Amino acid sequence: MSYSRYKFLQNNEGEMSISPSIKIKKRNTDIYRVYNPDKTRLDRISYEVYEDDNYGWLILKANPEYLLEFDIPKNTVLRIPLPLREVLTDFEAETLRKKDKN
Repeated sequence: MSYSRYKFLQNNEGEMSISPSIKIKKRNTDIYRVYNPDKTRLDRISYEVYEDDNYGWLILKANPEYLLEFDIPKNTVLRIPLPLREVLTDFEAETLRKKDKN
């Protein structure tokens, strides 16, 4: 079963709220990859790094200057946040904190 970032955005009635802007903090364990849209995609980078192709969204969150994968210029160095479990735990905590604040 794949990870769902949306489960933290549902209210008790099952309605979705808007995803808050979450900053993924830098870690010494992060890695960096050169992005070339002619040769790869975020889902492929996600699979290579996390062994799961569903974390392209997390790579985008770690590189907030890009809203969509199509906004990323060729040869951009992307930060890939690691370790995955720790990054997801931080993401969940920050999402819930911001959700409760609203």
